[in-house]
Amino acid sequence: MRRTKTLRIHTTTYIMNLWARKIGLLSLAALLLFSCEEENSIGLPPEDNLGIFFAEIPMRDYVKQVWVDDLPYDASGLLLVGEYEDPQLGEIKSIAFSDLSTTSLRASFPVSDTIDYNFVSADMTLRIQEAYGSTTNLPSVGYGVYQLLDTVDVNAEYTNSSALAIGNKIGETQFTFYLDSLGINLADSSDNQSITNIPDSLFDASGIYLYTASFDLDQPFWEDIFNQYRDVLLDTLSFPDSTLNASQEFDKIMKGIALQQESGNTALQFSGQDVRSFISVKYNRLTPSGTSEIEMFILFNSNKAFNEIRPNANSGWSLEKFNPLTDFYTPAELEDENAYIQSGANLFIALDFEPFKSFVDTLENTVFQGAELYLNSDSTLVLEGNDPISVLQFLLSSEERLNDNELVGIQDANFLGEVPIAINYDEADSNFIRIPTYLNQLTLDRTSLDKIIIRGPSVSRLDRIVIPKDSIFLRLYYSKTD
Repeated sequence: MRRTKTLRIHTTTYIMNLWARKIGLLSLAALLLFSCEEENSIGLPPEDNLGIFFAEIPMRDYVKQVWVDDLPYDASGLLLVGEYEDPQLGEIKSIAFSDLSTTSLRASFPVSDTIDYNFVSADMTLRIQEAYGSTTNLPSVGYGVYQLLDTVDVNAEYTNSSALAIGNKIGETQFTFYLDSLGINLADSSDNQSITNIPDSLFDASGIYLYTASFDLDQPFWEDIFNQYRDVLLDTLSFPDSTLNASQEFDKIMKGIALQQESGNTALQFSGQDVRSFISVKYNRLTPSGTSEIEMFILFNSNKAFNEIRPNANSGWSLEKFNPLTDFYTPAELEDENAYIQSGANLFIALDFEPFKSFVDTLENTVFQGAELYLNSDSTLVLEGNDPISVLQFLLSSEERLNDNELVGIQDANFLGEVPIAINYDEADSNFIRIPTYLNQLTLDRTSLDKIIIRGPSVSRLDRIVIPKDSIFLRLYYSKTD
């Protein structure tokens, strides 16, 4: 009976020689091949073992960073506000810009010589969805609300380096942030008596606690905004029903707002689309029969909102280890043991598979039956955020595509359909994607896309991931057809 043997290649020296020198290629090929007296095994039952060879290749020397500067915002309605010092990435800062709209149109203001409309008050509420930076020891945070000097252009492609001119301060908030208030689930009430004391009305449809921040607004400013808008709606001579566009007129008056941090070391992610995020303007309707208080809601327009996130094209990285990131879309190697993803700053990981083709040249008539790219966390993935990234997205590119500032969506490359658009991963386990078809197409020169780009799920978040380069490796299962 022939012996079974599992061959696992872990030596980085062999891999470096493999992709650099012919003598190394021959050495590694010799290590990969089994003698005719031995049967290789990949953990399959003997009757299923079809002579498949196995190799495990560390990728640490082929991990680079790609910094991108022109990804447009995604109309998510997420407003990122704050500044903090990330120990791994340095200074991170975000200012949110948003258009506003109102559902109160002319029908809300009947025209009559006997009816008056008087401003009463204005306040703003935003739902908090996520926190970054200093989130422990009850941090005190302060944020300011500012009027924009121009409107947000719905046709513009705003990126993380875009910004609009900011005018006067028109509101503010200062409060103590409680991290444990994020993500309270009504379903956990049986295990937590304190949850049962919270009214059901303070939970959303999914049973998650509506943690909100209230802003004090400049009342004279908002009274002036109300009066201007009211006068437009009541002026049927200058603005007849046939030509009145109330939303456009409100835009001309209000223009929009910016939110920026004024104190603290914490960035908050607010949801502008949430039903608990709005500006409430209360006014009295005075008629001969009496006075009634009415509430007008001003909403955040997710189609006309974006975040200026630094680092970006106008503001570089504060830590020296990122100095090699001098050109956008150009893969750069950091002298660092880790690889980094910063969603909002558009910092991605690039894995170079071009050297892999040199390895295949040493193995004639080879077909890859299986190939797995591992991001092996082993509890070493370091995540930032209360609700850490649960998704990694994958794109493809090449030197030529990157020179043209292009990343290729995998769903557009049908022959590479096996490479997932995204995966869910567990920070306490190994995470991998299967790519045998991709590698076969690559080695047969049927695609020039020799780089896999790994990014976070959204440009509208500040999540960051730190992945040790030593935890990224490729497992190959291949057979020979001769």
